[in-house]
Amino acid sequence: MRRTSDGKSYGGAVAFNLVFGREITGAPPAAVGRRQGFPMGAELIDLLNEVRATRDAIAAGDTDRDRCLKQIKDDVDRLALRVGRPGPDSFDEDANRKAAIGLLRLKHDLKIPKHDVQHPFTASEEQITEATTHIEAIKALMHSADVGRLPEPMRKALSSFSFGSNGFILPVELSDRILSCVVSPTDITSLFDAVTISGSSIKFLVDRGDIDNAAWACQSACFANNPTGIDLASLLGELEIKPEPLRYIACATSDLLEDSGFNIENWLLGKVTRAFRNTVSEAVMIGSGVGMPMGILNPAAGIPICDTAAPTPAGQFTWQDLVMLRFQVPMQFWDPTSSGYLMNQNTAELLFSMSDANGRPILVPSLQDPLVFTLLGSPLRIATQMPDVAPGATPVAYGNWKSAYMIANRKAVTMQHDPYSAGFCSLFKFEARVGGAVTCANAARLLRIK
Repeated sequence: MRRTSDGKSYGGAVAFNLVFGREITGAPPAAVGRRQGFPMGAELIDLLNEVRATRDAIAAGDTDRDRCLKQIKDDVDRLALRVGRPGPDSFDEDANRKAAIGLLRLKHDLKIPKHDVQHPFTASEEQITEATTHIEAIKALMHSADVGRLPEPMRKALSSFSFGSNGFILPVELSDRILSCVVSPTDITSLFDAVTISGSSIKFLVDRGDIDNAAWACQSACFANNPTGIDLASLLGELEIKPEPLRYIACATSDLLEDSGFNIENWLLGKVTRAFRNTVSEAVMIGSGVGMPMGILNPAAGIPICDTAAPTPAGQFTWQDLVMLRFQVPMQFWDPTSSGYLMNQNTAELLFSMSDANGRPILVPSLQDPLVFTLLGSPLRIATQMPDVAPGATPVAYGNWKSAYMIANRKAVTMQHDPYSAGFCSLFKFEARVGGAVTCANAARLLRIK
């Protein structure tokens, strides 16, 4: 028993509670210890308060840490989902469904190439399931030399999307990867305008006359703007862009297809992508126009040529020549989003070494993209197909390329599997139809070295 100053008696447990600041009457712990005359208890109470404060701080820190770890985990999961978790070759259910719908739309467009309101595109759940099976069958076919080895549902799905005797329409995600060689932002062809057509060619009417000037009534000539009485129909010409077949064949042995330990379809499609990209890029720059697109450097394309200035030394060019080249293009074609200089890396090296009278570099980084350099606000594009600086060459081009050139795509990229023609090899035949031509030669200029 312990007796306090007020005459009350407490047991050992109650005294222990008093020592640690837990009075039954509800008084504050520190006040209890001091009021009851326990200096040691007051020190213990202060110590316990510090321990509680430290514990609360640690708990708050643990809460913040858990919240940060959860945020990091959510960010990692979101990034992994974007690349196709659990692996780069996987597609989530939503992506597979979109690919199947795209494949069905492609099949519909091949059967009905022109827009017909009486035959709208609709995709049922059964068709989407069949298209998804076809996508899996295409990937499995690249690991097998015989279609008969595939499961029956896959063979049925392949027959529903067949193209000819042994040809199959590529899934949309595979077709997009092959067609990206035409519209890839890292390729020079992305600078040009592109259109998809459903016929054998596309034709444009071309305005070849200049009678866009009116006359005042006070002038003596009644037909000052058309003195010779030219018929308007005679001022309209015609430009036709005809897509040409573009083909690529890859040969693979049965051993490679059946025993490959890597993703052979991605490797094969990478080969096809590079082959299409290199061929199309070369054609739109230097193509002859016979069985291939007409290139912008071909003299028959009609793009005007500007020579270097008289003070410029022979076999060289100056940055003043590039400025004058730009101002040779009519103002109506000045568009910062689609205009720019074209040159190869060797010519760009010479330009990067040039400076003005104060020693400042001529080329400056773009404010929107520091990796893109500009000259008077016009971006510099590297095109390896452009020639080097030499007398008589045209190493630099400037223009509004969306208005100057057009690429026409006629046929979806198709793959034909041929396991018979090459003996023990299986042939994968890819085909597309691509055309191109200069649509407005006045929207660009070429710089020729004297």
